[in-house]
Amino acid sequence: MAKTLGDITTELTEKVLSPAKAEAEKIISDANAKYEKIITEAGNEAVKLKEQAKKEAEDTRRQMDADLAIAAGNFIIKVQEKLEDSIVEPTVSKEIKTTLDNEKFMEKIIEILVTEFGKNRGDEHRIEVLLPGSKRVELESWFIEKFREKAEKSLVIRFTDKISFGFKIGIEGTGSHFNFSEGLVEVFSEFCSPRFRKYFFKEEEK
Repeated sequence: MAKTLGDITTELTEKVLSPAKAEAEKIISDANAKYEKIITEAGNEAVKLKEQAKKEAEDTRRQMDADLAIAAGNFIIKVQEKLEDSIVEPTVSKEIKTTLDNEKFMEKIIEILVTEFGKNRGDEHRIEVLLPGSKRVELESWFIEKFREKAEKSLVIRFTDKISFGFKIGIEGTGSHFNFSEGLVEVFSEFCSPRFRKYFFKEEEK
């Protein structure tokens, strides 16, 4: 029996077009699903990356704040140290030098020390006094007059350009002296520094 055009069209539709359409719809559906999945995963990844970037930015900011705080603290300490060095030591040095440049004061101090050294060390050790070479004119005659007897057996007076002010006293031959020169500046500077910091760099009340 010969097929009509209608039969051929129906058969073509049922066997070819309909399955092809269904397959196309499935491909499109699968593609849409895959697309949605990719978009969702990409969105999740973007959110994750954004949160990670935000956390890293916050961590970096906190670290920078901490580094800046440390740097600022160190800077303040350096400024305080420079200020302290420029005020305390020069002031102490000036006052001590002024005091020790007074011949009467220095004569009195040396007389006391020589006497005490003599009591404690006895005559078997010679006391050595080192004085600034610039003070030779003012002090040499006084020493000769004051310690003439001691100078003959237990006292040695030396003037040296290595001392610019004050004096040093010790036992001859030991190489060790009590430093009433730069040593006094160092001692009094260390004594005054904590008080300077206390009154000039007061911590703010919290």
